[in-house]
Amino acid sequence: MIIFPEDIRAIRPIAENINDTKRLLPYIDECEELYLRKSIDVRLYLDIERDRSKYNLLFDGGLYDNSCKSFPGLKKAMGYLVYSRFVRNQNVNVTAFAVVTKKSEFSDAVDEKTIVRIANDAEKIGLDYLKQCVDYLRFEHKVSNKTHAVVRSKFRAIGD
Repeated sequence: MIIFPEDIRAIRPIAENINDTKRLLPYIDECEELYLRKSIDVRLYLDIERDRSKYNLLFDGGLYDNSCKSFPGLKKAMGYLVYSRFVRNQNVNVTAFAVVTKKSEFSDAVDEKTIVRIANDAEKIGLDYLKQCVDYLRFEHKVSNKTHAVVRSKFRAIGD
């Protein structure tokens, strides 16, 4: 895993009392599998996983191509994608007896249309940001001819 809960919380607010292991990490893993690992070569992914510090510009975004182009970075791209999946599934709890929606006396549930709108918006932003990261990697590959920085360009929305 190369994205962490603190990366997601830096992009969109998620309550601190959310159990990251149970509620957030599964969506990070899903997004890395569904989006990131399908967009970049496995060797590059493994190299990033081994030493994330070598890829600060990729993670944080910035300027490249003699400061003529910019991109938002992998943390933002994955942050929006994870947030999208998290929002879509946050109100569903699987219990021993049924799949339930938990309601509290102190809060009101958001209607389904609002959840879908928020999730779709975050997913669209995340996919666009991820495409910009892939464009950056293509540029880096072309300039430095790094054989491990092969990228793919298959993007598809899930759940539309």
